Amino acid sequence: MPRLNNVVAVVAVMLSAMAFSGQAMAQAGQDIPVATVNGENVMRSEILRQYEGLPDNVKQGGLESVYPRLLERMIQQSLLVRQGRENNLADDPAVKARVEQFEDAIIADSYLNKLIEQNMAPEFLQNQYNEFLAQNPPTEQVHARHILLKTEADATNVIGHIAAGKAFQDAAKEFSTGPSASNGGDLGFFKREDMVKPFSDAAFGMTDGEVSKAPVKTRFGYHVIQVVERRKTEPPTFEQLKPQLMQRAGRNVAIEVMQKLVDDAKVERFNLDGAPLAPAPAPQ
Repeated sequence: MPRLNNVVAVVAVMLSAMAFSGQAMAQAGQDIPVATVNGENVMRSEILRQYEGLPDNVKQGGLESVYPRLLERMIQQSLLVRQGRENNLADDPAVKARVEQFEDAIIADSYLNKLIEQNMAPEFLQNQYNEFLAQNPPTEQVHARHILLKTEADATNVIGHIAAGKAFQDAAKEFSTGPSASNGGDLGFFKREDMVKPFSDAAFGMTDGEVSKAPVKTRFGYHVIQVVERRKTEPPTFEQLKPQLMQRAGRNVAIEVMQKLVDDAKVERFNLDGAPLAPAPAPQ
């Protein structure tokens, strides 16, 4: 009976759809609009999902460094979706064919997920979850606002306005050159590593309600920071993390399950020219 070639790669691709970001899910409860496009909201959780999918070397600069590009990408996508639907592309045969392909892939992934779960000892995943909790203790997050200025003198001037009684959000809308100006400088909750180091060092060293007494310099300019509140992140529940645990630990089970499906099926293989494909030699 022919064996599966490159089965590990196939399993990895199929299981990749089950992976997700615990951080994005945890922050989804604090979701806010970051843009409106023709009356429809672009939510912060969508930006976070895009950010989590970026390569590690791109994320080294922190969320703030790529936020404008991610936001514009989401705005453009929202416009494309709206225009496409208005032009009835949802009924286009080529679009329907691609949707059907995605549907097939999701069905296959979901069924494989069920087969893995049925063939995996329940206590195994629970032990994996306990190890995850031990290795990922709760982390501190800060909810902050900021005002970005081009010069230190401008930032110092804004600090003076706030000290004299001007509301931080109003100052951000009036003076900030950053993309969050329209939201009153609100950055939401973030972890220390989500921002560039000088910014994080300043924000995590402040108390709730405090405004930075001096401008904070980063490569983006000079920041005036206000810390709103801080919190400890809650770890994802077992059910939330279960697909990711299965992706990491279930590959051996998946290989056996998939091989059994092939072995029990009547499969004929052909070359590109349509001639029968010779059986692959049995592994030694």
